Amino acid sequence: MSGSEAVSPLLVSPCPSPESIHEARKLGVLLVISVEPGCGGYREAAGGLGVAVLEYPLQPLTARPVEELNELARVALGVVRAGAKVMVHGSSEADDRCSFVASALAEALGCAAPQQQAPLSRVQELALAWYSRLLRLLGVELLHRLYEVGKVYEFGAGLEHASTVANVSLDLAQALSSFEGRDLRTLYAAGLLHDIGRYFTERGHEEVGVKLLSEHAGFLAREFDYELLTFCVRHHRRHTDPERDPAAERLGERGLLAAAVVRLADAFTNAYEKEEYWGVRVEGKALEVAARRVNKRRFKSKAELLEKISGLEVELSAP
Repeated sequence: MSGSEAVSPLLVSPCPSPESIHEARKLGVLLVISVEPGCGGYREAAGGLGVAVLEYPLQPLTARPVEELNELARVALGVVRAGAKVMVHGSSEADDRCSFVASALAEALGCAAPQQQAPLSRVQELALAWYSRLLRLLGVELLHRLYEVGKVYEFGAGLEHASTVANVSLDLAQALSSFEGRDLRTLYAAGLLHDIGRYFTERGHEEVGVKLLSEHAGFLAREFDYELLTFCVRHHRRHTDPERDPAAERLGERGLLAAAVVRLADAFTNAYEKEEYWGVRVEGKALEVAARRVNKRRFKSKAELLEKISGLEVELSAP
């Protein structure tokens, strides 16, 4: 730990020893975040010094859903606001997991990322970009409150899928340049909560999901466009027809396009582990989605509504 790092509220370290934990405590560290569970020889010393250790296990070159990362950042923020410091450790000096988590925490804390960072994998870069955008769009606390709503229902099909759909929805929306501010936040919320009805049933889960949203309507209506949110959840599945929904008359093309965006994003299962996903761009009359290992048949059918509403041809392209 260098002197330049010591002035920051965020420090990084290889696997600590009891001696280095004593040094970290002198620098003001009260929270250690461990991405390497196999490193534990310092924990007794940490406990004796009043230093909390928080496990955030990661496999090398991987990332967990950014909404979980935000929960970690929320804890770190509390420590820093109390005047203490946070240390992230991996197993070695050049640990991509440590670099990834420290970079994300630096975004949330508003400080510079520690120096001597290890290179990140593609999925870590993607997750970091997604999280940085969410901090600008929602902030730590609003993202946390939305996460808490989905967590009640285990996000229906799991957080990995919900996070993928929510963040790919934002990628699609921003590539289309048709949404701003509140609408972008609403699209993200719709993606994150689109499957909560599956907590109770698979059949008709879109309608069950809308009913569950009504139990949180006070919060959701304050922070998001509630009618647009429920419209997107109701029509994320291919068998529904949003153009025949009475709400479409009020929401207009904006609503239809939003529903089409969430529907297409739902073609992805888990960009953190299953699919390889790079992003979205519009080239001429085509909307190109750079991805591999995607169910092409599902993707094509999920894209039909967006093609109809936008007039663009949706294509899977090689990275």
